[in-house]
Amino acid sequence: MKAFRYDRATSVEGAVKALADGAAVLKANGIDVLDRLKERVAEPDRVVTLVDVPGLDRIELDGGVLRLGAMTTLAALAASPLVARASPALAEAAGGAASPALRNRATLGGNLGQHTRCGYYRLKSFPCFKRGDAICPVRIEGGVQENAGVFDNAPCACAHPSSVAPVLGAAGAVVRVRGKAGERVVPFASIYGPVKQGQVTDLALANDDVIVGVDVPALRPGVDREGTYEVRHKAAFDWALVTCAVRCAVEGGVIRAASVWMGSVAPSPWRSERAEQALIGQGLTAATAAAAAEAAVVGAQPLPGTAYKLDLVRASVRRALAAAWERR
Repeated sequence: MKAFRYDRATSVEGAVKALADGAAVLKANGIDVLDRLKERVAEPDRVVTLVDVPGLDRIELDGGVLRLGAMTTLAALAASPLVARASPALAEAAGGAASPALRNRATLGGNLGQHTRCGYYRLKSFPCFKRGDAICPVRIEGGVQENAGVFDNAPCACAHPSSVAPVLGAAGAVVRVRGKAGERVVPFASIYGPVKQGQVTDLALANDDVIVGVDVPALRPGVDREGTYEVRHKAAFDWALVTCAVRCAVEGGVIRAASVWMGSVAPSPWRSERAEQALIGQGLTAATAAAAAEAAVVGAQPLPGTAYKLDLVRASVRRALAAAWERR
């Protein structure tokens, strides 16, 4: 890897100031960043780490809001009784990500901000639209497509790999971001932006913005139900092929509000408003889940190598809803 200056920030403000240099990158515990440095996909002059910044690993239940620090590890999320009570789907998603060793290091903020795991992006010897080339090799004849996205997949067909992002999207979470103008609250749906040529990150944030935490509305007893389901090639140390997370408000056995989000199907976490519309006003039945599953694939544009993902989308939606129905 290229030699770089390593800045150990002791405050969020210090990290923001250090990141003002456009040649700097931010590191949490390094699960994603170190891979990119070793592969020379990223060659910054400075790496700014948050490991010495206190108070970024909190887990608190404040009234009806679960407040999570960006440096909270996935293992801590999975083990927390507060998370299990406020958002059991989040605990499940965090506890199933990667492997035990990685979950003990990987952080919430890092999981949200990680770059695509597309092999063309990760190997510098290949061209890549996100790294500035004119084409996305996945989209050309002969390109390896099996792990690519099926929605919003032009001009780049990468798939966002976060395990917890769909749950946070379905829950209506907000992200706390600190920048040079101070701290602001960003709706979860707004932290990601469209793919642009030469833009490696999917976050719609400035280079000197730092994610400091995520606030998640807690489930309302007797009203809200949520579930998540993930399909992988193998159970451990693997990236999801498709993830689905749902949260529904149910009154009198009828769905009054619904949120359906998916992962690994588009360059950023994907909300299926059609699936949500298929659920609202319906009862908690297998037929309702089947209708939502079919609605979830409307508008998909799979490549020849990703057509199989449509069946996985349908199955993930049905099973995430089944998990939500089972929770009381």
